[in-house]
Amino acid sequence: MQLLRVLVAEPNVLLLDEPTNDLDIDTLTELEDLLDGWPGSLLVVSHDRYFLERVTDHVLAQMGDGKLSFLGGGIAEYLARRAPQAETGTAGGRSAAPRPAAPGRAGAERAARKELQRLERQLDRLAAREAELSAELAARASDYQKLIELGVQLRGVQAEKTALEERWLAVAGELPS
Repeated sequence: MQLLRVLVAEPNVLLLDEPTNDLDIDTLTELEDLLDGWPGSLLVVSHDRYFLERVTDHVLAQMGDGKLSFLGGGIAEYLARRAPQAETGTAGGRSAAPRPAAPGRAGAERAARKELQRLERQLDRLAAREAELSAELAARASDYQKLIELGVQLRGVQAEKTALEERWLAVAGELPS
């Protein structure tokens, strides 16, 4: 509840430490949706990999050498860099973990996948709204004025859905097969 009170004030910076602890699935999904589209700066400390991938654009991690490392490939890059350390039992250091061959490409691919997920959520919402409007059209078949209003809304939702589908296809085409 306190987090919602803070968000209502529309701050431009949020510092969150394990924000997903003790949240049920529905609340967690709503928080992710809210933070995914939130325009401010967000600093999150969390062990929830899915949450981090969903709400962040950049990932920094402590790799055991006392420094923060930028991970263009997100959590997948973190896991790839930590795997050799886990096998050898070393505490850290850059020399123990090789860097990915193309971090820029990995970051672009991660951003594209995140964009696809965002577009899919928007498409799901629009499909639900389209179904609601269609049902309401059927229920209000005798009210001419309401039919006109609902028809305009439905065409708007369908146009937005078509545009999102085209954007989804463009983003999906950028991903390696």
